[in-house]
Amino acid sequence: MFSILKFNYLLYIFLLTLFVQCNPFIDNSPPIELTEIIDIEYAKGLSMYRTSEGVVVSITNPQSNEILDHFLVTDKDNSKLSSIKVIQKPFKSVLAYSSTYISFMDAIDEVNKVTGVTYSKGISNPIIKKRLNKGLAKDVGSDQSPDKELIISLKPDLAMIYPSNGNHNWFSSFDVPTIKNVEYLEVHPLAQAEWIKLYGVLFDKETEASKVFETIKKNYISAKNYNIISENKPVVLCGELYDGTWTLPGGKSFTSQLIEDAGGIYFLESDSTSGSKKLDFEYILEKDSIVDFWLLLSYSQSAITFSYLKENKPRYSYLSIFEPTKIGVCNTATSPYFEKGILEPHILLNEIKSLIHGVYKRDTSIYFKPISNE
Repeated sequence: MFSILKFNYLLYIFLLTLFVQCNPFIDNSPPIELTEIIDIEYAKGLSMYRTSEGVVVSITNPQSNEILDHFLVTDKDNSKLSSIKVIQKPFKSVLAYSSTYISFMDAIDEVNKVTGVTYSKGISNPIIKKRLNKGLAKDVGSDQSPDKELIISLKPDLAMIYPSNGNHNWFSSFDVPTIKNVEYLEVHPLAQAEWIKLYGVLFDKETEASKVFETIKKNYISAKNYNIISENKPVVLCGELYDGTWTLPGGKSFTSQLIEDAGGIYFLESDSTSGSKKLDFEYILEKDSIVDFWLLLSYSQSAITFSYLKENKPRYSYLSIFEPTKIGVCNTATSPYFEKGILEPHILLNEIKSLIHGVYKRDTSIYFKPISNE
């Protein structure tokens, strides 16, 4: 539910928008009404409220509270709230900079409106792959250096992008509206999934989007509350050794929350950061005795087997947890972790519980699979 502080913030933004937009001395039309605050339960970077002109959306960095985007979603040709950015629906052609956006749209049956994508080789969605093969969707290159001419030829009604080092201001020169998505900065798994409500507003599928989220929420809470056989909380290490440095998520991150909800203790539990951390391998070795399991998230065109790690990462053999029964591996080259995982946090949670508590069978794992002993 909305806190009083969040409600007051939205009311302030709404009133400020009205003050900038309306002049009572020259405008005799009916006043703009704030009719409803759209319920956002977990997501900290997304706020939406319904008005008589449409839905006003505020997107902020959920960690720093920096305002990143603020716009009106409406089907009106001329809105009284035109002093802020206007995103006019409906949409026939959508550019999706991330495969995550494809999953959100697919969940509410709107994925057929995607006409442009980046990094198409990494996309597993069968509908998009079919559209790419038929030429109904195009690969526009990388998000950092896209094929601008190709994008313009697609005539997108909307570009779903994310803040990055690249300059996206050029979209406005061609009247292509953009929305900055930062669901990946949310820490709680249900907070990331709740961003589907934004897509519900964009595509007039609010009821469908809410149902999808409520199902995810129910499944996640059920998995979290399932009685765990072991009373002990195992310590779980994450990350991998890359160029001599161990890279892993911070102590207040999406992954750490999953481990906590699975009944484990994250290796960097006392750390207060949410981004990635880089540690000397020697530090990992010093703390090795407290670690019980290891979640390895890595990208490899080769199968990540136990023998593969021994041959290609020989320093892993110094770890006491370097044995098949202690490692759960997710190869992002073959797994839809970054594409579909955001809408299946309950599955991620169950698979982590499977590894560290042995509650569930692991032979049907989608993301974190038991490492092969080959």
